[in-house]
Amino acid sequence: MSAGALIICFGPLGRLIDALAAVQRLRAQNVHERMTLLTVPNLAALAKATSLFDDVSTVELWQNTAALRTLVQALKKRRFERIYDLERSARTLQLQNALGRFGPSFAGMGKKSKWKLVNPPAHPVDADAALLDLVGIKAKQPVPSAGPDGKWLLRRRAGAPSLEPAFFGLEHDFILLNLSRDDSGPRWPEAQFATLARSIIESGTSCALVGTIADRACAREVAQIDVRIKDLCARADYYQLAALGARAKAVLGHADGAARLAGAAGARTITLHEGHQDAAAHAPRGPGVVALIAPSLNDLSARSVLDVLGMFGAIKHSRDIKK
Repeated sequence: MSAGALIICFGPLGRLIDALAAVQRLRAQNVHERMTLLTVPNLAALAKATSLFDDVSTVELWQNTAALRTLVQALKKRRFERIYDLERSARTLQLQNALGRFGPSFAGMGKKSKWKLVNPPAHPVDADAALLDLVGIKAKQPVPSAGPDGKWLLRRRAGAPSLEPAFFGLEHDFILLNLSRDDSGPRWPEAQFATLARSIIESGTSCALVGTIADRACAREVAQIDVRIKDLCARADYYQLAALGARAKAVLGHADGAARLAGAAGARTITLHEGHQDAAAHAPRGPGVVALIAPSLNDLSARSVLDVLGMFGAIKHSRDIKK
């Protein structure tokens, strides 16, 4: 008996959030088909909370052929009918080759794929949509490229005190500044984040910093400017980030997993990009998402970003600040 379809997405967080647009499309068109996600352990709980998958299987990313062989044997025992490769990496190409010519029908970029995606669009959401077009999974309006519907993030623990801004000492209107970034691309300078945070506080709006453990040093430097700047780096979980984003006047910063969580939950999300190419490939998708594009992030001033926040009504008023 077939175990249905296997969907592969190893992350990171932002990639999994993007992939949910395609998964929601698959689920809408295949209501009765069993769908299993193969991902890494740290994303399993979030994936299960989406209620899109019948099963979530995890694997530590293999470092040798023995580990790959063990994974292949386990997948063959499950007898999946088809595999949707939403990872599309050298690792999944290796997995496809290891499954052999008698493995499940594969939708991906490998030469042996039954549905082969050639020259995929730059953005993962668009590439996922193009792959499903090849398979024949019809889209409904709104089109999948609009991004995933992440309102389930707000419903999952609705009413919990830990989701309220007051739990983190945030009162009235506030803006979240996202310091982290998923990849090694250009970063907005710490000094500009600091200048912007100070100006937000001076405008009468509260400000909080979010990011990963790796961003704690930067967050401490920014937070010491004013006691009213809250440092939440590595303190908020996925659901808290989504809830805070939905309640914030805006979420602003790099286009990482936290920005995608906020955008999927419907938050006004403004992400910073160096050039149109970066925005086309990495900007989150969602009804409230805006990509702020500059020729160079090093030359993007806090004054310019503050003006954008004012244009969207995220701050009460602006004051003169140094560039």
